[in-house]
Amino acid sequence: MRHIAVILTVHNRLDKTVACLNAVFSQREKYSFFNVDVFLTDDGSTDDTSKILRNRFSAKPLHILSAGGNLFWNGGMILSWKTAIEHGGYDGYLWLNNDTIVLPNLWKELQEADQYSKKQFGKSGIYVGSTKDPSTGQFTYGGFDFTSKWTLKDKFLHPDGSFQLCQCAHGNVTYISHEVVEKMGILCEQYQHGGGDHDYTYLAYKAGFPLIVLKEYVGTCENDHKQDGYADFLSMSLKQRIKYLNSPLGFNLHNTLLFQKRCFPHRYPFVWIMGYLKVFFPKNYLKIYRLCRKQ
Repeated sequence: MRHIAVILTVHNRLDKTVACLNAVFSQREKYSFFNVDVFLTDDGSTDDTSKILRNRFSAKPLHILSAGGNLFWNGGMILSWKTAIEHGGYDGYLWLNNDTIVLPNLWKELQEADQYSKKQFGKSGIYVGSTKDPSTGQFTYGGFDFTSKWTLKDKFLHPDGSFQLCQCAHGNVTYISHEVVEKMGILCEQYQHGGGDHDYTYLAYKAGFPLIVLKEYVGTCENDHKQDGYADFLSMSLKQRIKYLNSPLGFNLHNTLLFQKRCFPHRYPFVWIMGYLKVFFPKNYLKIYRLCRKQ
């Protein structure tokens, strides 16, 4: 039996969290070859998330941690992850977003990926689950490669029935083997909100751990990132644009620069300049950005 710690952080969105946990726990009861505990950080929810989850899942192995609302995704995941490690005894840790519904094939896919990784590479690795939109069936999140080290243009690897290697991954439904954690530690504490998943998976890839995209889709999740997030930005005042550039829930220049510094240091000066070009000359920036993404 494999012992897995599922790691989540939430802020409101109670209905999504309940649906997410229902999927995990109902599948836990069906399959005998794995055992799952859930570690969930409630980062300042105002919709009685903790109270309702404790009552609804009182008989389940759910560990609820409380925070004040300033941890965002990265900080909340760190708190959940540290607590799981302190609990001990896990073969690996599954990052899971609370807007993701895992499919029943996930657990078998993880088991087969671990067997494949040990056979092909002599060690466990990171196993990346792909998600699709529940309505359209279109790919939403998963693993990808960088096709340009200058523009960081990327190419997603869609499930094709075979295991594929990738360079980087989203954290929506991604398994980190304990063997990786022993060498890499956990998420970098310097990130504010997002970005830590890309940082961790890319640096693990650079360290020689296999990042393996699972063979089939293993979850459903809507894409909540705007495809062109600049329309609203263009209508903002200069003061608003500066604030949005530095906001953890906006463009988050801090995280962008941190990622360059840790993973692609040659891009740091260019990205810093482009960050402020975005603020002072947003229309010109948008033209340059779209041109770079076409290269």
